Amino acid sequence: MEFTYKEIQDILSHKHHIASTSRTAFRGRIQHMQRLGFPSGVNTGKGRPASYTWRELLLMGLAFEYLEIGSTPDRSIAEIIKIEDMLLTGLSKVVLATEQPDASEQANHFLFAELSALLTLRAEDSWHQQCKILSFGDIKQILSSEGNDAYRSPYAIIDLRQFLGGMFTSVREICGLNNQIMAKDIKLWASRQLSYAL
Repeated sequence: MEFTYKEIQDILSHKHHIASTSRTAFRGRIQHMQRLGFPSGVNTGKGRPASYTWRELLLMGLAFEYLEIGSTPDRSIAEIIKIEDMLLTGLSKVVLATEQPDASEQANHFLFAELSALLTLRAEDSWHQQCKILSFGDIKQILSSEGNDAYRSPYAIIDLRQFLGGMFTSVREICGLNNQIMAKDIKLWASRQLSYAL
C-alpha cells in the first residue's frame, strides 16, 4: 500500500485532531521533517511526487507522538533514526500479536523513551539503554513501589497498541479503506519487516 503526501498530511492531521485553521502550521512541521531528510528514502527531488509506505507513515507517526509529549522535531528524528530498526521490528510484532495466543503480560508493546533534551549530546552507544520496547510486566515493575533503577526519569511510555489503533483509524477515515483490506496489507508489511530483521 502506498500513500501520497496529501494523504500522509491528512492522516496525521486527523490522528492529532488538528484544527482546520492550523493545518498550514501543521504542514510546516511535516515539511521541516522532510528538510531534515526524514523519513529517509522519501525525498525524490522537485517535480517528482513522493510515495510513502507503511514504514514512512509509521515513522512519521511516531515522530509526531514524540512531539505530542514535548520533544523537539530534531530530537525526535535523531532518536527515531538511531533506533529505527528496533522500532519497526517492535511495531511489526505488535501488529502481528493478535495472531498469537494471549500473553499480554509478557508481550512487548510499550515504547519506553527518554525525554531528555540532552540525549542527543550523549555518547551514542548509551542511547540504546534509554529506548526500549517493554511488556506490561516490565511497566508494572517500573511503576511499583520498589521501582527499577535501570529506568530513570525523564521518560515517556507510549502504548504502541493505542498508537497503531489511532493510525489505522485515521488511515481508514482518510483513505476510505475497508478494515479487512487494510488489516491484510499491514500484516503483510509487518511479516516482511520481521523477515528483514532476522
